[in-house]
Amino acid sequence: MHSTETTLQVYHRYFKIPIESYLNTVADFLDPWEERAYQHFVQNYLETTNDEGIVGMVRQEKDESFVYFDAAVRYPINHTQDCEIRE
Repeated sequence: MHSTETTLQVYHRYFKIPIESYLNTVADFLDPWEERAYQHFVQNYLETTNDEGIVGMVRQEKDESFVYFDAAVRYPINHTQDCEIRE
């Protein structure tokens, strides 16, 4: 019998975004400097590029002009394995 197991391949994606563009994108968030807002921004970007990755942790740094993200993006990989059923 065959079983399908899913694992995740994680890639780090790096972004440099003008602060004004970032703040316009996350305007609905009460605190634009929380991780959920970072994840929202990255997820929107992935959707616009038809990237089916799953956004995980996002780290942020900023200066007076830009926001820099280091986003962990996960991609499912299916594996077929032979399984033996014992009774």
